[in-house]
Amino acid sequence: MLKVTFVALSLSCAAMAQDARSAIENAAKSIGAADLKSIQYSGSGSAFTLGQNVNPTVPWPKVTVTSYTRTVDYANPGYRDEVVRTTPAGEQRQTQFVSGKYAWNMTGSNTTAAPAATAERLTQIWLTPHGFLKAAMASQATAKSKTQNGKKFTVVSFAGHGKHKIDGVIDDQGAVERVETRIENPVMGDMLVETVYSDYKDFGGVKFPTRIVQKQGGHPTLELTVSDVKPNVSVSLAAPPAMQQATVPAVRVESQKIADGVWYLTGGSHHSVLVEFKDDLAVIEGPLNQERAKAVIAEVKKLVPDKPLRYVVNTHHHFDHSGGLRAFAGEGITIITHEMNKPYYSKMFKGKFQTLSDRRAITDGSRTMELHLIKGNPHNDGILMAYLPKEKLLVEADVYTPAPPNAQPPATPNPASVNLYENIERLRLDVAQIVPIHGRVVPLSELQKAIGKAN
Repeated sequence: MLKVTFVALSLSCAAMAQDARSAIENAAKSIGAADLKSIQYSGSGSAFTLGQNVNPTVPWPKVTVTSYTRTVDYANPGYRDEVVRTTPAGEQRQTQFVSGKYAWNMTGSNTTAAPAATAERLTQIWLTPHGFLKAAMASQATAKSKTQNGKKFTVVSFAGHGKHKIDGVIDDQGAVERVETRIENPVMGDMLVETVYSDYKDFGGVKFPTRIVQKQGGHPTLELTVSDVKPNVSVSLAAPPAMQQATVPAVRVESQKIADGVWYLTGGSHHSVLVEFKDDLAVIEGPLNQERAKAVIAEVKKLVPDKPLRYVVNTHHHFDHSGGLRAFAGEGITIITHEMNKPYYSKMFKGKFQTLSDRRAITDGSRTMELHLIKGNPHNDGILMAYLPKEKLLVEADVYTPAPPNAQPPATPNPASVNLYENIERLRLDVAQIVPIHGRVVPLSELQKAIGKAN
């Protein structure tokens, strides 16, 4: 009986593989993928900043893309993205690369390595219509025929370069309509990435979609209207030697005591603050990712080994400021956040939450930490600041980042910084120093100078 079952399954798998190969070959012939070594496509549209929406219920913030050009090398997997974006701060030019094991960025003549981006950028190559078919052909793909609303299509699936499979929908004309997979995200976990292709046109014998919409985490990250496509362009994407030698920097946490029982935990782009109470501890901010969070937790245990870390205060839900919360939750540490964030986080991971609307205080009778909503701030609807009245310290994230020493104040004050100061005055907080999650500890006078209110 076992032998018969095994044979039946083998025949079924072989049939599925044959169906997949037939579907892939027909699609490759239809859109001209078989002999395509490289492609360059250009257009304009909109881009959306992942994980930076003003609250968890709305899409990612949108910026205009006046120029977008992607050049893909399928033979030696890699691409170059050249993007011009229009933002409230002015025009931004971004150039991003990936080639084999290496990823890097270029701004003007300045080149910086981006090794952490390599896996996702390589995945993007195989999410393009022609890249999907090439990768499927080289894999042990399977296929299923389906009919929806009277329309026939084939779903082709194969194992991606990571742990997640890649699925593509091919219509009855051989066009790739949709490709989706999942990528790892510090907040959302295995985040869905789906790209929809439509309005195919012929460009020199290669059919290519003139409308591309990609979503990540359920919201659009790119909406592109393609105006020009050049098949088999000459492309050279060799990584510069310095980029080949770059590695992901080791996570480093440095502690600076800024008051009795208060430490500034720095050593990276995003900081945290440790506050000691009589019986336990609280950390303000668990940013970036699991690696950073674990390093912060380890530093806390080293600084105060005889007290439990009970709370982590989350200033706001933006991915770079909430990316370490999963690690804190895994340690059983209670997350304190604005009430609008709890339903969002609860969908992503299990944890203990305490929330606030406008204000909350944590005290042991000797030390008090006040948490306040920064009302009306344009950066985020639920952004919190922490105030230690005895120490006259204010901890905030993103709304004010101190400039380098002796720098001239900006010609136009940052509206988020102006709003921060207005909230300090509204609450009548006696602030001596600001402890930013980005930057350095500065006196309140630095904020006043930055917004044109210096005494």
